[in-house]
Amino acid sequence: MQIVIMGCGRVGSQLANLLFMEGHKVSIIDLDIKSFERLGKNFKGDKIVGFGYDREVLIKAGIEKADAFASVSPGDNRNIIGALVASREFKVPIVVARIYDPVRAIAYNKLGIVTISPTKWGANKIKELICHQDINTQLSLGNGEVEIIEVEASYGISGYKSDKINVPGEIMVISITRLGKSFIPVVGTVINEGDLLHIAVASTAIPQLKRILGF
Repeated sequence: MQIVIMGCGRVGSQLANLLFMEGHKVSIIDLDIKSFERLGKNFKGDKIVGFGYDREVLIKAGIEKADAFASVSPGDNRNIIGALVASREFKVPIVVARIYDPVRAIAYNKLGIVTISPTKWGANKIKELICHQDINTQLSLGNGEVEIIEVEASYGISGYKSDKINVPGEIMVISITRLGKSFIPVVGTVINEGDLLHIAVASTAIPQLKRILGF
C-alpha cells in the first residue's frame, strides 16, 4: 500500500516505521524538519516538510496515488482539515484522524472520517482498570465502548447454555475453547466447567456480566 502520514511526532514516527517495516510505501509530512530524526536511520520512506493539508505538499507526498492517509499531528483542527482534504479532494479510500476531543470525534465520524480519540479510549481503559480489575480484557474496540474479555467457566456457570448469558446489544459469548479447541457456540450449547469463554460486552454492561458470572 502507499500511505501518507501527517505528523511525525511519537505516534506518527512509530506508525511510519511499522508500516515501512511491513513493506508499505510511506510518505510522512511535518512542519519541523527535526521531527524526522524520530524515524531513525532505517526508515527509507519520503519525508516532506510542510503543512499536511496543503495541496502541493500532499501531491509531493504522493496523495494522488495513496491508498491511505493518517493525520496524527498534535492539533485536532489540522488533523481533521488534512483528513477532509485527503478524503474529499483526493478521494483517498482509507482516511484516519486522531482527535483528542471526543465530542468532535463523534461529529467527524458522522462525516465519514474514521477518528481515533485517545482521550476517550484512555478514560475508558483507566475506568476499567479501577473498577473491573478482575476482568481479563483481551481487546478493546472503538474507543473502549466494547471489550472482548476472556473468562474461565467456573462451577457456578457449568451446565448453563451459552445463549442464557447473552443480553441483546450488550453481552454475547462469541467463542468457547474446550480441550484446546475453539468453536463458535450456537443456541443450546452447554458450558462445561473449565471452558474458556470469549465474551463481547459493552463497557457499560460489565457490571451486569459480572453478576451473571457470579463475580
